[in-house]
Amino acid sequence: MRKSEKEFTEQNLFNIKKLFYDKLAMNEPTTITRSTRSDSSFYPPVLYPSAQTKKSMNRGRKYRKAIYIPVTAALSLCLVTGAVASVGIIDLPSILHFLGADRIGILQPVHQVSEDQGIRMEVIGAVRDGDTTEIYVSLSDLTGQRIDETLDVYDYRVTGGNANNAQIIHYDEANKTAIVRFLIQGKVSKNRITVQINTLMSGASRQDGYNVQVDWEQLLQDKKNNSYDLLDRDRISGLGGKTDFQLENDPIPVLHQDVTNVAVEGIDWMHISNIGFVEGKLHIQINPDNEIGEYNHGYFYFTDEQGQKLDIPEYSVSYGHYMKDGVGYGGDYEEFVYDLSAVDDLDKLRLQGSFTSISEVVQGKWKTTFNLSQHALSKVGNTRLNAYGGLQVNVTVSAVGVTLTGEALSKIRMEDLSIEVHMKDGTSLNAASGFLQLEQDVIKWISPTTIPVNDVSYLLLNGQKVILQDK
Repeated sequence: MRKSEKEFTEQNLFNIKKLFYDKLAMNEPTTITRSTRSDSSFYPPVLYPSAQTKKSMNRGRKYRKAIYIPVTAALSLCLVTGAVASVGIIDLPSILHFLGADRIGILQPVHQVSEDQGIRMEVIGAVRDGDTTEIYVSLSDLTGQRIDETLDVYDYRVTGGNANNAQIIHYDEANKTAIVRFLIQGKVSKNRITVQINTLMSGASRQDGYNVQVDWEQLLQDKKNNSYDLLDRDRISGLGGKTDFQLENDPIPVLHQDVTNVAVEGIDWMHISNIGFVEGKLHIQINPDNEIGEYNHGYFYFTDEQGQKLDIPEYSVSYGHYMKDGVGYGGDYEEFVYDLSAVDDLDKLRLQGSFTSISEVVQGKWKTTFNLSQHALSKVGNTRLNAYGGLQVNVTVSAVGVTLTGEALSKIRMEDLSIEVHMKDGTSLNAASGFLQLEQDVIKWISPTTIPVNDVSYLLLNGQKVILQDK
């Protein structure tokens, strides 16, 4: 290689990076391999789903300052001649080798790094697709074994959108590195995106069939005599399941705190702090340990005498640490509520539990900010689902997948959803997996292959044809 006569500067590196990104955009694949059946092998399985952010874990703990490594500093300082400018550039295919080439083709390389608590976070690549932002992040432990296949990104923030989802989609055993995909649903007003992680968990183990010993005879005797408290919205830190009240307007009944201390055999991080009937529904209140208990999680369920799990309507309410009028209140309580009105023989019910215990919790501050332009091509349509009272569902088809929005979605189980994306050449992409419920009325199907939006003719949603038009 002939030595360059010009000094190699940081501006040269910037120009190299820009040329590479421009080249990547120009070489974006225009066709994909399609079939008339679904093939989930194109897309990796979810190893361990993360719950959506429940609450901030910031307790005033001091963290080491995060380290940010700019792209230009990370590139190799080498001499480049001619048109070849790939030395030191991010090789997305080698990092995200488990994704198809067509998916990698629409990702914008990012390569922003933050380190804290001996753990390295790198935002590898991302794409903004309509109202959805898809971000791929690698996490690796530089000092220990805290990153494994059970990794759960527990507390995180991504700017833009109103519904977040984080899932570990690949784990590299040799390098002890996990790849996490963030999905952010909702319009983003700026091209500037920030990803911040505050809490990571690993070592999760789940076990079903915990037996809970309760005195059913006493419970049924006191069925209508339990006193309770009413919680306003500002005292609620979480609500799940289907309820028959409006959180914005109706106070929520919960049992008095810490009336009982019923242990669950095999679980040492929480106990049943009260149990009884309120307004005809059975309430089970638990009080987790303040340290590890707030990260562990689980639920109770009922079986019959033969051990068959029963489908009983339920919801849960969390009313943990909260402030009101400048005063701190409460512990970290969660209350499970069950409607047993349709059960004939209550005394024959068996109460059991399914719980996940975490062995490792790491708190820190991993934060990066980067620019992400819009991959704007999409098609939209809508339909009224006849099987659900004619409720309207809006449909957006884009390169990453299909977004469904509408009140009807709260009535449809994910396993009952069916999507077929039909192309102009007669082939189709069929959805058999990859559905994510980002909100009660927002469901996203992540396609195993990148959808060539211009080639899409129409879509079938649960068998009903949806006519599409350019957005």
